[in-house]
Amino acid sequence: MNDKITLTFTRRKFSEILIGLVALFFASGVVATILKYLWPPSVKATSSEVKIASVDEITTGSAKKFLFNGKAAVLLKMPAGFRAFGAVCTHLGCIAYWKPDENDIFCPCHLGRFDPNTGAVISGPPPSPLPAIDIIVKEGQSMLSGGKIRIM
Repeated sequence: MNDKITLTFTRRKFSEILIGLVALFFASGVVATILKYLWPPSVKATSSEVKIASVDEITTGSAKKFLFNGKAAVLLKMPAGFRAFGAVCTHLGCIAYWKPDENDIFCPCHLGRFDPNTGAVISGPPPSPLPAIDIIVKEGQSMLSGGKIRIM
């Protein structure tokens, strides 16, 4: 008995397999994206307080840049007290900075201006105010600690 098994591999079969593998690749990417959206990453337990500066270090009318939750922020010492805001512009994500001569927070990308007391938009294209950061002055240590971000 000469029972031979022959396999024929045609171009059509090769094309079908190749198209099937490409479709499987794209489908797995879609499924992975959906799972990533439905299953958010775990948040590491970190302190929400960040030591920024001593109270005596910042003079009235001046500012200090710092990082809060990995993003740029600015601490202002106004006559009414300390104010802190996220420094990432709400328009296109540029870094805004304090302009003491004009008494506002300025974004150089598209000339956005923010109120230093509330973070509200004064002029320019930003669609929303800067997120405010609660400031805690700890007694005894004379340190400023940034607390939660609140959006006004």
